Amino acid sequence: MGRLAIIYGTGFGNTGLMARAIEEGATSAGVEVTIKNVNESDISDVEGADAIAIGSATYKGKAMPAVIEFVKEMARLQLKGKVGTAFGSYGWSGEAAKVITGMLKGYGMEVMEPPLRIKRQPAEAGLEECRQLGVQIAGKQK
Repeated sequence: MGRLAIIYGTGFGNTGLMARAIEEGATSAGVEVTIKNVNESDISDVEGADAIAIGSATYKGKAMPAVIEFVKEMARLQLKGKVGTAFGSYGWSGEAAKVITGMLKGYGMEVMEPPLRIKRQPAEAGLEECRQLGVQIAGKQK
């Protein structure tokens, strides 16, 4: 069984909803999942993971500062060849997931593209996209 770590930052709870839906999809496909808000996580939460999903709301045209710092800290881990993806909600521009995608690529991860971006609070169709992303991550680990 593969292991997925989902670390996310959320402003109004929307990216958190996405993270939990990704968890549902991956769990339903048989993957062990660790899910944490970036403010309650540390690098050990992703160390043994086969796949890592990083979520962030877009904040001032960028990813949330705490998420960026977490992803920067990941640089000291051996990530080459691991599955990576980015996701997030946004109100206006949605750059956060794109910024994170670039960082994960820089670490040599097998990054799933395009990143999943949902405007504002995800409706049921958006949550289903998140669940499907969880299933896709699981499939890449097998």
